[in-house]
Amino acid sequence: KCVASVPLPEYPVASVRTGQRTREEGELWDAAFPLDPAPYRAAYADAASREPDARAQFDLHLDRARRTLTFTRTPCAESDIQAPFFMHVTPERAGDLPKERRTSGFDNLGFDFRMRGVVFDGKCAAQVPLPVYAIVGVRTGQYARGEGELWDAALPFDPAPYRAAYAEAASREPDARARFDLHLDGARRTLTFTRTPCALSDVQEPFFLHVTPERAGDLPGGRRVYGYDNLDFDFRLRGAIFDGKCAAQVPLPEYAIASIRTGQFVRGGNEVWRTEFAAGLPSS
Repeated sequence: KCVASVPLPEYPVASVRTGQRTREEGELWDAAFPLDPAPYRAAYADAASREPDARAQFDLHLDRARRTLTFTRTPCAESDIQAPFFMHVTPERAGDLPKERRTSGFDNLGFDFRMRGVVFDGKCAAQVPLPVYAIVGVRTGQYARGEGELWDAALPFDPAPYRAAYAEAASREPDARARFDLHLDGARRTLTFTRTPCALSDVQEPFFLHVTPERAGDLPGGRRVYGYDNLDFDFRLRGAIFDGKCAAQVPLPEYAIASIRTGQFVRGGNEVWRTEFAAGLPSS
């Protein structure tokens, strides 16, 4: 028989991952576990008592007061949590991101479910803390190394502003109509997308948003060769679906804007729809 005893640090420990590896072959085996599984059982009970904020292979429950995102699944087995989880957090201000993440526009808080949660009684739950900065939305899912995403889901941090944006936009004529109605607010420098009726299937494909400035010199250096700014976005992060309607709101740059082109596209494929209209928006 054999035994080894390793002291743990004095600071609060959430979880431990351990195993063996060889320099030539990589990991021989690994195991991971939370130091205390009780909070995750309690998180499951709390989450199961209310409707999830989003549903995919896991139910997602956002606690805005505690700034946590809880993942639950029933039934659940160890095989369901083996693939790594990604979690992309979009801040309200790009300056809140670590410098190395500012070009991507989101924070990458990927995690190992085994270290942030537990499997018990055919159920499972994990709870992940969110950053303290102001958040627009969260996109998460699982991926298989070398095979891409297995599933993904996205949700806004607070859907209330999008309900208000829909009500305000619906009170006036849109600036352009296509598959979505487009409402330009020059004072707030926002572009609001609305649609009725609207379902999740209507907003799954990515949205492109190309802004052409009055002066090419106002574009970021890397965009000047194209002649327009690229503000592509995920509707699920910038908007909400409610009562058979949906609305998303995207902030616009501060420079003077001549025109806006927007629509949806299929990754690696063609555009689903597009529209373009003159903005005539002065600089702020």
